[in-house]
Amino acid sequence: MGRLVVAVDRAVGVSPAEVAAAWDGDDEARGAGLAAVEAPRPGEFLGDVLALVVIPLAVNLASSAACALVSRVMAQLRRPRPDAGDLEVVAAAGGDGDLVVVVRVAGPRR
Repeated sequence: MGRLVVAVDRAVGVSPAEVAAAWDGDDEARGAGLAAVEAPRPGEFLGDVLALVVIPLAVNLASSAACALVSRVMAQLRRPRPDAGDLEVVAAAGGDGDLVVVVRVAGPRR
C-alpha cells in the first residue's frame, strides 16, 4: 500500500507538525494511518514546502476521501482564525504509488 503525502504551503499558516498532530487526533483520519513529518526529497516539490506530512496508508483511500479528510483536519486547525481565507486542497498521483494532497491558500494561480 502507498502513502498519503500532504504538502502544506507555508502561506496556510499551519505547520506540518500541527497537521500531523491534528491528523492523529482525528479518529477517522488516524484509522487510515498515523502521520509523521518528513523533509521533501531534493526537487520533489516546487514552492514554499519545507516539510511534508506523510501517512503510510493502512487502508486503500480514494483521492476524494483523502481530500475530504485533509480538508476536515485543516478546518479544525484553522477554526480559530476566521480571517485566514479559503484553502484549496488538490490531489494528484505521486511517484511510487503515493497519493499527494497539496494544501494552499485559494486565490489566483501564480
